[in-house]
Amino acid sequence: MASRRRPSKSSTPLDDRQRKLMEEQEKLRAKMDQLNRMIEEAPKIKEAKVRARRDEILSDRATRAVHRLNSTTLADHRYDPISAPRRPRRGTLKAERRQARLIFCLWVILLGALVIFLLSYWHRLFGTM
Repeated sequence: MASRRRPSKSSTPLDDRQRKLMEEQEKLRAKMDQLNRMIEEAPKIKEAKVRARRDEILSDRATRAVHRLNSTTLADHRYDPISAPRRPRRGTLKAERRQARLIFCLWVILLGALVIFLLSYWHRLFGTM
């Protein structure tokens, strides 16, 4: 009886490819776990940054308040990013609108008078031919 020999465990191209795919799968799984951890930690990090910024603003505001009380001049809040909400842009006053309307009407009347003058002048100049 001939004994059957088991094939040797040498790596075949299929085994090599399967091993490479398994390694890639492990790398991708590790990367996915890392990204999931980052997603879970992102709100905590953002909250910590907001809290740090708020504390910085409060401490800055407190030191400026002390400085302001000790100084004889008032602080200029026009360019201060922390100051009160922006004032809305001032609309035109009624007197300014009335003046603009009057100037516009005068320009229209002047243009009309110029057109009438030019038409009468050209009529006298070229109308007798």
